[in-house]
Formats: sequence, structure tokens, C-alpha cells
Amino acid sequence: MTDSGHFRSAIERAVSQRLSNHVERFRSDLVDQIVHEIEPLIAQPEPTPAQPDASDVTARLSAAFGAIHQSAAQSDILNALLDGCAHFAARVALFVVRGEALAGWQARGFNDNNIRGAGLDATKGSAAQAIQLRQHLSAPANDFDAAFLQKQGAPANGASTLFPLVVKDKVAALLYCDSGAAHANSDNAAIGVLTSYTCLWLEHAATKKSASPSSEAHHPAEAAPEPAPQPAAAPAPAAAPSHAGEPSIDHLPAEEQELHKKAKRFAKLLVDEIKLYNQAKVTEGRQNRAIYKFLREDIEKSRATYDKRYSSTPVASANYFSAEVIRILADNDASLLGSDFPG
Repeated sequence: MTDSGHFRSAIERAVSQRLSNHVERFRSDLVDQIVHEIEPLIAQPEPTPAQPDASDVTARLSAAFGAIHQSAAQSDILNALLDGCAHFAARVALFVVRGEALAGWQARGFNDNNIRGAGLDATKGSAAQAIQLRQHLSAPANDFDAAFLQKQGAPANGASTLFPLVVKDKVAALLYCDSGAAHANSDNAAIGVLTSYTCLWLEHAATKKSASPSSEAHHPAEAAPEPAPQPAAAPAPAAAPSHAGEPSIDHLPAEEQELHKKAKRFAKLLVDEIKLYNQAKVTEGRQNRAIYKFLREDIEKSRATYDKRYSSTPVASANYFSAEVIRILADNDASLLGSDFPG
């Protein structure tokens, strides 16, 4: 009778030899496959520094809004604006518009934040464009003022953004922002929302000041920018065209025109906030031509806030909130909002 132990030993040696050969081949194939998979990743450039998450942006905006809201004097409001914007851009500087010139006020992030002596030409380059357009403008930094940048140093990426501060329908100041020496990105959406809110709060402060002339007695007029009076000989600027569906207000009394302008600015602020906090949803909504479906809750909450302030006023029928939703979220194409948008 054949010894089963002998057979078992012989089989184990044969199987071990075959497995050894297959394992070595398998190991080599596996290494080749992994190298093939990671080669594209190795070839990619190193990732850019991570952007702050939404909760961090929200916290910073909330703190800035709170600081602006707690300020009464114009100088304090503008200081709060600069402090808030400094969280979203490496360098920010505020220039007062005085006729055809820009007068430096204060800055954050520059080697020398005292820019009161800086006098710039407001009739040339990106400054003139931003004042004329009355909306934020991104352009090469040298288009702003070459002498200012030569003294302060040009930003590493060569780019800048200007935000006009429109107060009582006049561009009272320009906010200059850039990335500084680092290649950090500026959050223009956040800065835009802060700038819009600041303009509303400056108007509110001016209204309180006019109602109580002695309330600002301890704040010198030169401490903060006031809308510069235009020369008597200068022609009045042409009225900006209204968006589709918005009524003309030129025939209305001055007080009612001002109410319309305030309502429109408030609507813009609300919709800018929706876009800021929901940029991914806005993009997806545009791609699917269904923005309202993706942002229904946010839009209706903001609409309720707008209606609470203006539904019982003479501007109620103007429907500025819906006009800003179409303009800002749908880029003036109402069809991108979807058929369920109530208008």
C-alpha cells in the first residue's frame, strides 16, 4: 500500500512551486498596474492652498456685518468695511472720490496703510470705468494707477478689483483690492456683499444724521468720505437704463424716486447673498435651466424679507426682487430659472 504521507509531501512541494511562480508574476503585474494608475497624479502640479469652507466664510461675513451694523459714524462704518474685506483679500485700500480725483483714506495689508497723501486721477484707467459702470470691475493692477503700485508694490498676479461705493446715487468712494505678494485668491463675491451692505448702512447713518444735526458733532467731516458735489457746469449723468420689466421712475417725485432706488439696492443685496452662499447650486441650476428648483427655499425666504419692508409701499408693484433674481442668478435670461419661477 502506497504511503499517503509521501504523496502528500510531493503534492505540497509541487503546489508550493507553482504558487510561488504565480505569486511573483501577480506581484509584478500588480506593481505595474498601480504605477500606471498613479502616474497621472504624480504629473499633476501641487494643489493650490485650500479655500476657506462655507462655514468659515459665513462666520467672517457675519462678524463684518455685525461690526458695520454697530457703527454709527461714517469713519467707523468704513473702518469696519476695511477690516471685514481684509479677510477676503490680501490688500484693500479705500479712496474718496473728490470730483475728478481719488483721495487716499485708509488701507489694510500694505506696507504703508496710511494712504491719506495719495492723490490719483479718477478720469483714467480702471478707476474711471468702475465709476462710470457703478459696479465692481476686475482689471490689470497697472490700469488703476502705476505710480501708486510703484510705491506700494504690484500684486504678484498683476490683477486687481475695484468696488464703487454708491451712496445716495453717487459714487462716493472706490475700494481697491488685490492679492498682494502672495498668490492668494480674493473672494470678490464676499467683498461685493460687504460693500453693498456698507452703502446701505452709510445711507442709513446719513439719514439719522440729517434728522439729528448734532449727533455727529464729535466726528469731523473730513474723517470719512462724503459724496463729492459735482461742479455746477458739469452735465448731469444720463439715467441708467432700467432692467427689463422695471418701471421708469423719472416722472415720480424725488422722495418716491429715492424709495425706488433704495428698494432696488436692497433687492440686489439679498440676491447677491443668495448667490454668494449657493454658487454651486446656481451653476447647476443654470446648466439644468432650473435655478428656481434648486434655490426655491432661499429665494422665497429672501423675497419674504424684501416684501416685509416694501410690500406696503409705493414701490411694491415694481417687483425689484424678481428683477434682481433674473439679473444676478440667471444672468438676465429668465428661462434659466425654469417654468415654475413665480416671477
